[in-house]
Amino acid sequence: MFNQIKDLAGGEFYLISSLVMFMVFFIVVGIYLVKLNKNHSNLMSRMPIEDPQTDVAHEKD
Repeated sequence: MFNQIKDLAGGEFYLISSLVMFMVFFIVVGIYLVKLNKNHSNLMSRMPIEDPQTDVAHEKD
């Protein structure tokens, strides 16, 4: 298997480009998460607990 990786014959571009895209994606997601507004994050995390869902079928009765 390692010999196949060494003998790419022009396929290096695809390996390097896929690695770069992978790294860029996760760096961008990491930066987004660091810069995310903490108040918005806390609001969204409490939303399922504090916002009761009303059942429309019970309201009609």
